[in-house]
Amino acid sequence: MQTFDGYPGLLKFNDLGYGITQFVTTRRNPYGVGDNFNIGFSGGDISEIIENRKQLAIVLGIDSKCFVFQNQIHKNYCHIVSSLNSDNGFYSKDTAIPDTDILLTNKSGVMLITRSADCVPVLMHDTRTRAIAAVHSGREGTWLGATKTAVEKLVEIYGSNPMDIKVGIGPAICEKCYETDFDCGLKFTKSRFSQKCYNIDNKRGKVYLNLKMMIAEDLMNIGVQQKNIEISNLCTKENPNKFFSARNGDRQRFCAGIMINRK
Repeated sequence: MQTFDGYPGLLKFNDLGYGITQFVTTRRNPYGVGDNFNIGFSGGDISEIIENRKQLAIVLGIDSKCFVFQNQIHKNYCHIVSSLNSDNGFYSKDTAIPDTDILLTNKSGVMLITRSADCVPVLMHDTRTRAIAAVHSGREGTWLGATKTAVEKLVEIYGSNPMDIKVGIGPAICEKCYETDFDCGLKFTKSRFSQKCYNIDNKRGKVYLNLKMMIAEDLMNIGVQQKNIEISNLCTKENPNKFFSARNGDRQRFCAGIMINRK
């Protein structure tokens, strides 16, 4: 990943294609000041959170009405975003897209947002049809194949070819930090994922999960080219000065977003 247009508190993937705006926030504001640039409606004062969102919109040069937030539920449910969804969830959680973890659109000027604090934010761009997706993929979403569902929907709705899709797998908890008990991790060790996706510690009765690798495997198995998948090596738990982390006790959220630019 790289710094977004010279703003030290804002990141972007190296290459998700042209004609889009894409970013990942950190816990610092875009100018690199402070450590509480909370984008979620938890862990802070609502008015301050809205001000953070407004500041993000100003830095991106995008009207707040372009943003679409979702109420994430750790599933693989999908919502097709239209121009009617503009401004959903920006000022109130009550107006966010309900009960979904996958946002899709081929409309320009619509910023799809996914929030995170250890779960994996995933951004997708079909460079041929110009359709995009923003996916929230935590442990259960990864198990359910949320990113695979997103690709399937891009194919079904917009005629995408997985080989044309570029994907950014964002900052999230890493395989060294994501410790689960044996019962929780067991279903992953006996599933579709390869042994590269987990580490079993029999002595301690623990399983360590590599969600980013699981997501990458799901993507490649559905036809996304490995060269088109960028995986951030940033761990949210290991970088408490840079990211919010639920495992570190944070209730705040950073976010990732993607938008098709207007011509």
